[in-house]
Amino acid sequence: MKTARAARRRRWQGFTLVELMTGLALGLLVSALAASSFHAVQVAYRTAVDLVLLEERGQHALAIIAQLIRHGGWRPDAAAMPAQAPPAVSGRDDCGQPGIGPVPACARRGVNGGDALLVRFSGSGRERQPALPDRTMVDCSGYALAARSVGDAAKETPYAGANLLYVASGADGEPQLLCRYASRRDGQAQAGSWTSGALVRGVETMRLRYGIDTTGDGRPDTFLRAEEMNRRGMPAWHNVLAVQVALVLRGERPLAQRARAPALVLFPPAPAAQDGAVAFEPADRPALLRRVFTASVRLRNPAPCAETLC
Repeated sequence: MKTARAARRRRWQGFTLVELMTGLALGLLVSALAASSFHAVQVAYRTAVDLVLLEERGQHALAIIAQLIRHGGWRPDAAAMPAQAPPAVSGRDDCGQPGIGPVPACARRGVNGGDALLVRFSGSGRERQPALPDRTMVDCSGYALAARSVGDAAKETPYAGANLLYVASGADGEPQLLCRYASRRDGQAQAGSWTSGALVRGVETMRLRYGIDTTGDGRPDTFLRAEEMNRRGMPAWHNVLAVQVALVLRGERPLAQRARAPALVLFPPAPAAQDGAVAFEPADRPALLRRVFTASVRLRNPAPCAETLC
C-alpha cells in the first residue's frame, strides 16, 4: 500500500517555485534575444533601403542639375547673341517661391536656406525641319526645345527656354527639388506663363557656388555665393565658368533616437568666399538618415561677354 501511494505522489509531483521562476527567466531571456535580433535585422534592412533610395535620388538630382547647367547659354547662332542678353546662369541665396527675371526674384526665404538656380538656353531643330526639335536640348519637364531665331525682338529673351531650380515643401511637408518652366498649350510654350513640377523627393536643401576666372587663364579659380556675385553686378554672371552644387537628401524612415542631427559639411573652406555656406545642420527630424551629394559642373557654352564687352 505504501509503495502504491508513494508512486502516485511521485506521479502528481510538479515543479517547485524555484524551477518555475528559472524557466520563466530563461524564456524571457530567449524572447528578449529574439526580439533584439529581429529589431537589429529590421533596422539593418531599413538602413539598406534608405541608403539605396538616397543614392538613387541623389544621383538623379545631380544628373538633372548638371544637364541643365551644361545646356546653359546654348544658342544655334552665337554671332547673333546680343551683348546685353540676360546671363545664361544666375541665382539667389536662401530663396523661396522664386520668380524668373534677369536674376531670380525671391518672395520669401528658402526652405532650409535653399538657394535658387536659373538656367537659360535655346533649342535645337532638325536639319531639314528646324521647327521640329531633334531632342538634343530638353528642359527639366522633359520637353524638347526646337531651334528658333536667337535675338528675335518679338520674344522676351534671346533664349528659347528658362528653367528655375529651387527647394520647396510638398503637400505632406516633405522637402523636394522643384523646377519652374514655361507653361505649354498644344505643345507650344506660353509667353509669360510659368508652372512648377516636382523632380526629386527628399531634397532637404540645395546650396550653390559660382566659379569665375580672376587670373585670366580661362579656368574658374574663385567660387562665390550668389550674394557676392550680385555685389559685383550683372557682368559677373556672364563670367560664370562653373557651378558647384551641394544637395542634402534625407530618408523617410526614422533610424535612431537622438535629440540633434549632426552638422553636414557641404563645401570645404574657401578663403576667397567671405561668408560661404560650409555646413548644414538639420532643424527637424534628427532621426532620419541623411547624405550629402556634391558636383562641380563646367559650363560648355561661352558667354557673349567673351566675344564682346558687356
